[in-house]
Amino acid sequence: MRILEKLKKLDRRIIYLLVFLSILIPFLPGMDFLVFPVSTSKETETIFNYIEGLEKGDAIHVDWAFDPSVKAELMPFFKAFFRHCMKKELRVFIYYATINGINLGKEAVAKITSENEFSHLKEGVDYIHMEWVPLQPGIMIFNMMTDYKNTFKKEGVIFEGIETLNDIKYVLGLSGSGWHITWIDMQIRFGYKMGLAVTAVMGPDFIPYTQTGQLYGLSYGLRGAAEYELMVSEKYDRDYYDTATRGMSSLTLSHLVIFGFVIIGNIVYFIEQKNRRI
Repeated sequence: MRILEKLKKLDRRIIYLLVFLSILIPFLPGMDFLVFPVSTSKETETIFNYIEGLEKGDAIHVDWAFDPSVKAELMPFFKAFFRHCMKKELRVFIYYATINGINLGKEAVAKITSENEFSHLKEGVDYIHMEWVPLQPGIMIFNMMTDYKNTFKKEGVIFEGIETLNDIKYVLGLSGSGWHITWIDMQIRFGYKMGLAVTAVMGPDFIPYTQTGQLYGLSYGLRGAAEYELMVSEKYDRDYYDTATRGMSSLTLSHLVIFGFVIIGNIVYFIEQKNRRI
């Protein structure tokens, strides 16, 4: 009975502390045993498999349309995707549809290219930041179908053989909004292959487009990023696990702690009710 009384009167600060620790621990050094990969979905696998099927030198257009407000969900996916493209020796064109995303993208690429494995990469050769152009997506796509390079007024060896959007093998959109609806609509007209990485809350809105074939791959939320980290890590037998995989482990562990307290609370309640009837 004393145990029941103590559990009933457990200081809520202890509960908050345990939940906080369960969120934090998977991110701490030496806690890799608490970090575990997730299973993969068909939608995320579609993006990965399409990139895997490309040849060296093929071009990828990344339409970066997110800012720091959704960094936690979309940045991990971009990092895993960019590493994958660089391992495949693809050319990556990164366009920023929002000014607030430019520094995010440049910092992410700079961090990856500072790693020994990717230190040989050069801007203008292997990848390029195409900054921001004050054009609506519809106008931009039309311009890209006419003259891809001059749409962005950029130079570099990376543009060799890239005349129009038809020379781009895959378009990946990253956003936390409905920005890419125009891209999806015009994909029917111009026939480019396209995939999306969006926030978890936006994912259900875009699933129908994968079913109609208008989207060739979809990743949503931290879960999708963790899936891509897993697939790239397994493909190249390297530890490319980043904040997405750790974040999913953190969510799982914290939910287990919360569920544990809910179960304990119910047990205490039913035992107490039983003792009252005796």
